[in-house]
Amino acid sequence: MKGIWGLALWLLAALAQAQTQTAELRMPVNGEIGIDPAGAVFDYRIDSELTPEVKVLVERSVRQWKFEPVLRGGVATHAKARMHLTLIAHQVDGGFQLKVEEARFSGYRKTALMNPPRYPPEAARAGISGDVLVAVRVDAQGKVVEAAAVQSAWPYEKISESAMRYWGKVLEKASVDAARKWRFEPNDPAQSEPADTTLVVPISFRVNAPLATAGWRQESAGPARPIPWLEPAQQTFDASGLKQGEALALDYSVKLKTPVVGTAL
Repeated sequence: MKGIWGLALWLLAALAQAQTQTAELRMPVNGEIGIDPAGAVFDYRIDSELTPEVKVLVERSVRQWKFEPVLRGGVATHAKARMHLTLIAHQVDGGFQLKVEEARFSGYRKTALMNPPRYPPEAARAGISGDVLVAVRVDAQGKVVEAAAVQSAWPYEKISESAMRYWGKVLEKASVDAARKWRFEPNDPAQSEPADTTLVVPISFRVNAPLATAGWRQESAGPARPIPWLEPAQQTFDASGLKQGEALALDYSVKLKTPVVGTAL
């Protein structure tokens, strides 16, 4: 049966921990793809560690994907993109069936230097934990020329509006100060990467890890602010699912034509 195998070691170990016969297992898979002018995948690499069985299934599927051609100046061109997949394994008779639960693609400006911000001492003393979404504009050499805080949030607690305003300013200032010193790899003209790129990056401040991250929880978030140097039409983006240190390129549009999410590998 397509996408089913019986003895993948990571699945057996995870099932033993799950202590259930109907376990649903997830695994993030990160890598990169190369897309030719016709939208076909001409190059492919997985950075995550996979068992041989899973690797074969993923590679066989990815090689068949079709994308909308990537345009630069109205001309279809070769392009690279970071690939972020979430795989889900369902137990079935005789083994497991592997499906793609999420597929996300982002620009390919790698970081060369991304030191985390200094934890503001007053926030640490007060036990304040929070998240900040930062936008940076990067030039062709990889230097950050502008930085701005887009939003601050407290995903594990409910705090007052006055506390959000105060601590939001404290965490956002530390985030922007750090972001201005970041460096990214230069753009790759051979892959028609834009010379001037806007990236959004999440930053997390944690005094203590939350006791539980699953189920219902209280949370607070400040207002989302527009990125100062972008036009209104460029302000719509989805940064959900980004992890600490990941960067989403807002001006890098890779659109998958092949139905992938929910399909079996």
